[in-house]
Amino acid sequence: MKKILILTIVLAALVGVAVFKKNSRSASLSTGARKGMDIRELLLPDLDVNSVQKIRIKDDKTEVNVGVNGTTWTVLERGGYEASFDRISRVLMALKEQKISHGKPVGQSSWAKIGVQPPGEPSGMGIGTLVELLDAKGNIKSSFVLGGTVSSSGSLNASPFGGGNERLVRMVAPDDGNTIWTVGNTFQDVEPKPEEWVEKAFFDVVKPQSVEVTFTAAGDSWKASRKDADGTDFTLDDAKAGEKFDNGKVALGSILSSPTFNDVVAKAKVAETMKDAVKVRVTTFEGFRYDLQVNKKNVDGADKYYLTVAISADIPKERPAVKDEKEEDKKKNDEAFAAEKKTKEEKLANEKKLEGWAYEVTEYTVSSLLKKRSEVLADPAKDEAATTPAPAPPSVPSSPPSAPQPAAPAVELKPAPAGGSGALTKPVAPLPEAPKVELKPAPAPDANPVTGEKK
Repeated sequence: MKKILILTIVLAALVGVAVFKKNSRSASLSTGARKGMDIRELLLPDLDVNSVQKIRIKDDKTEVNVGVNGTTWTVLERGGYEASFDRISRVLMALKEQKISHGKPVGQSSWAKIGVQPPGEPSGMGIGTLVELLDAKGNIKSSFVLGGTVSSSGSLNASPFGGGNERLVRMVAPDDGNTIWTVGNTFQDVEPKPEEWVEKAFFDVVKPQSVEVTFTAAGDSWKASRKDADGTDFTLDDAKAGEKFDNGKVALGSILSSPTFNDVVAKAKVAETMKDAVKVRVTTFEGFRYDLQVNKKNVDGADKYYLTVAISADIPKERPAVKDEKEEDKKKNDEAFAAEKKTKEEKLANEKKLEGWAYEVTEYTVSSLLKKRSEVLADPAKDEAATTPAPAPPSVPSSPPSAPQPAAPAVELKPAPAGGSGALTKPVAPLPEAPKVELKPAPAPDANPVTGEKK
C-alpha cells in the first residue's frame, strides 16, 4: 500500500513537470507574437485611415511617395501631380480590414528566403516591399514589409509575383518580433511605381468640327472640317487643284475620343520635352477648343509620344428666347438647358486641371496628328479611279450570228424611158439566161410516141 502511494505521488509529479515544460515551451515560442497569434485577428488592428497623411512605398529599385497637399493627395515623384484618390482609398481600406490567416515565428536568418528583408540590406537578397503609413507630422503610424507569395497548396515563392494567392508580411512598427504573418491578399495595388499612383482622368473630345495641324514647314500643315456632327467625312480647307482629303487615312470623327496616358512629365521638364512640337487645334460642335502640342522623341532607344493641352469653351449663359413658347415647354426647356450648361461647365473645370503638364501617351493616340499634308491626301490614281465611270460592258448577242450571205449581184441603173415620170425605176436583178432547147420534128402518126420508130 505504501509503495502504491509513493508511485502515485511520483506519477503526479511527472505529469506536473510535463505540463510545466509544455507551457514554458509555448511561452518561449510566442514571447514576441503570442498576442498576435493567439488573439489577434487583423493585420493592423489600430489603423486609423483618417490619420494617414502620407504613404511611402519602396523596394530595392524604385520608390513612390504620395501625400496630402492642402486638400489633395499628390505624387511627389511627379512634381506634385494629383494622385488617384480611388487607389489610395482602396489600399487604406484593404489594410484596415485585412485579416490574418495565420502567423509563424521565422528567424532573421531566414528572412531573405521568404522575401521579407527591408530595402537597404547589404546582402540585397530577398528584398521585399517596405510600406510606411505616416501622419501629418511625418510620424510613422504603421510600417511593414510585403514579402513573397504562398500558393493555395502551401508552396512558397519569395517573389511577390509568384502566382500565389496569399502574401507574407513582417511588421516593423509596431514590431511583432520574428513573427511572419500570412494574409489572403497579394496587394498588387501596393507598388512603388509613381506612374501607377497618378490620377488618370483625362480630357475627351466630343463631336469634333475641325482639326488644324501646324508644322514648322508651312507646306506640311493642313486643316479639315465638316458641316454637321452627324456626318463622318471631313473635307480639306483651302484645297489646291487635285487635292482631296482621304478620310480613310485619318479618322477625324473619333480623334482624341476618350484618350488615356501612361505617365506625366513634371512641369519643370515640359519645355524641353515639347521642343519643336507640332501644334494642333481641335474645335467641337459643343463649343470646346483644344490647343495641343504633340511630339515624338527617342528616349533610351525607344520612341515615345507626348502631348500638352489647353482647353477653352464658349458656353452660352442663357437660352435664346423662343417666340410663342408654351409655359410648360419653357419650363422643361429651361431645365434641360441648365443641366447641359452645368455639365459643360464641370467638364471644362475638370479638364482645365490638365493644363501645364506634359503627358506620355501611346502612338495610337496621336499618330493621326503627326501626319503631314501629303500623308492625308487621297492618292491621285485612287481618286481618279473613284471619279471616272467604268466603261460599259460589251453587248451580248441574243442569238448566235447567222452564216454570212453571198453578196447581191451588182445592178446597173438605167434612166427611165422617155415619157416617164423621170423618177428612177426600182432596180431589178437580171433574170438568169434560159437554157437552150433543141426542137425536134414531131414523130409520124404511125410512129412509136416514145422511140419515133414506125410501127
